[in-house]
Amino acid sequence: MTQLKDAAKSAAWQARRRPPLRLVFGSRTQTCLVVNVEGDTNANASQEAAADSPRVLPLTPMDKKLGGEWTLTMLPSHLALADAPGAQPYVILREQLMKSVTLIEAPRVLVIEKPRKLMFKMTPEGAKVLADWIGNSFLASFYLKRRYTWVSLWAFLWVFGSIATLITPPRGETPHLDVTGFSLGLALLVASAFARWRPHPLLFLVDAIWFSCVAVQLTSSVLVRGSSYGWFAMVALMIWMAITGVKHFFRFREVRLYPSRI
Repeated sequence: MTQLKDAAKSAAWQARRRPPLRLVFGSRTQTCLVVNVEGDTNANASQEAAADSPRVLPLTPMDKKLGGEWTLTMLPSHLALADAPGAQPYVILREQLMKSVTLIEAPRVLVIEKPRKLMFKMTPEGAKVLADWIGNSFLASFYLKRRYTWVSLWAFLWVFGSIATLITPPRGETPHLDVTGFSLGLALLVASAFARWRPHPLLFLVDAIWFSCVAVQLTSSVLVRGSSYGWFAMVALMIWMAITGVKHFFRFREVRLYPSRI
């Protein structure tokens, strides 16, 4: 009887020391170990959920009377503007960007035109994140169209002004064609046509050079011909436009543009 008990204990002890289950794949034998992965699975799921969760940007109303904790939630297809956590948001579609909803990057201001006029100050990081969400191609097309919309008006005025000297020349001068002004205006008209039908980042540099030439010509007119010093205000504007054009060129020089539909 004692021997039977000892044999049972020995069998139970051997069972506890039984090696892990082995699976045979062809000629290779692999050992399978059972581990508790519930904690790791939950941790990975939490990390994936955090990565997939929408980005929420804080907004500061520029109207001090406007209360609430304003936020802008970024989703793949649209933005959601809310004045409090959990509040019903105002949905902003991509089609509305740079139309009824405009991001002004330099002062980091978000302007909402509809359904009511609202202006919000953004953090530097928030403005950069929103600009990345909008996309460089879209922003480059917008900036190029905006610049050449009113730059083309300058070109027309420059061309007609140069031709006008043939009809009504300045006092004391004979009728003549202002070749320099005519060439500058014509070059800008050609660039405006390319900006509309064959946009390219190089056009930012083209108009920057044009504004630099105009600044030099106006400065020469004041210093050499004795024109009014008030023209220096226009010179400052031309220099500012030239600088912004150069900045846009280096920012968007590798971006492919398409005819603007903005």
